[in-house]
Amino acid sequence: GGSKDAPPALSIRQSFLTFAGCFIALIVIASVNNSIKGKSNGELSFSLPPFGALMTLQYALTSAPASQPRNIIIGHVLVGF
Repeated sequence: GGSKDAPPALSIRQSFLTFAGCFIALIVIASVNNSIKGKSNGELSFSLPPFGALMTLQYALTSAPASQPRNIIIGHVLVGF
């Protein structure tokens, strides 16, 4: 909404925790992806780009409407088709 105020800025600590959480989660997802690709001879894999945006929303903007679990699940199901 154009009439809503911007969310408050994150502190340095919150920014670092957001970065660390995103980085660790993406490393775990990439490891699982590599494991799945290896076991399926390269036939199956994750699409990693949406996970980067998702992690940033989940860790930095937890109160944003796009960060809510319902929207995330519905969005990923629709993209999967």
